Amino acid sequence: MVGFTDIPSQKLEDLVTFPVLIPVKAVSHKNIAQDTFVQEILQVTILHVPDFEEEKIEIRASSSGNYHALTLMVTFEHVDQVHALDAALRAHPMVRMVL
Repeated sequence: MVGFTDIPSQKLEDLVTFPVLIPVKAVSHKNIAQDTFVQEILQVTILHVPDFEEEKIEIRASSSGNYHALTLMVTFEHVDQVHALDAALRAHPMVRMVL
């Protein structure tokens, strides 16, 4: 699946006007506590987008409750923020995938 973060910076800047609201989804590995996952992902997001607010997180658990998907409604000020947050989330040990 190709997302915004797979598009080179120059092309992304040609496609959208910053600031831009982009939903970012992070899915946890199996059996990670929801509260822990939310707090970890919130900290990573605020590091790259300082004005991000926790209220902009939508949480969904899998039907078995083993996985959690967080949708972050992030307003990015520039393209570097998009790529930095994506890289940080993908590198996080609690994150199984980023969409």
